[in-house]
Amino acid sequence: MEEQRRQTGTHDLLNAEIGHEMDPVDMVITEEMAERHAWANDDYNPWYLENSPFSGRIISPTFLAYDTDIMLWNYFAIPKGFGVWAKQEFEFINALKVGKRIRITGRISDKNHKRGRDHISFEFLVIDEDGREVVRMRMTQAFPLIPRMEKESEQL
Repeated sequence: MEEQRRQTGTHDLLNAEIGHEMDPVDMVITEEMAERHAWANDDYNPWYLENSPFSGRIISPTFLAYDTDIMLWNYFAIPKGFGVWAKQEFEFINALKVGKRIRITGRISDKNHKRGRDHISFEFLVIDEDGREVVRMRMTQAFPLIPRMEKESEQL
């Protein structure tokens, strides 16, 4: 039975410093993962279900977007007022091969405040069991979902 993942982070995201690293996540890309992801995204590319030019079956690179989210929220507590995705970038370097073990590492890369929100940027790196970089991801979230009102000037 597959282990159920929960978003139960306890670390304070808004007070974390730039450079703070999250606990890495290790997993093996399974055939079931490839099939479920293909089905969930209505993407039945034969490379995901049969064979690919990359010496075997692969999984869609978008598969990792969910796992980085789980990694983030298993480590950090969701800030009060929730948040909104502000930006997300992926750099696909090598194929995610079914049967390979991967490690996802992540850290806070930037923090700033603008338009009533705290913007926090993260960088994630995925490396396979052979030491090859597979995917680099950068994403920014803004907290809270509804911007805070900036304090009005004391002058009248």
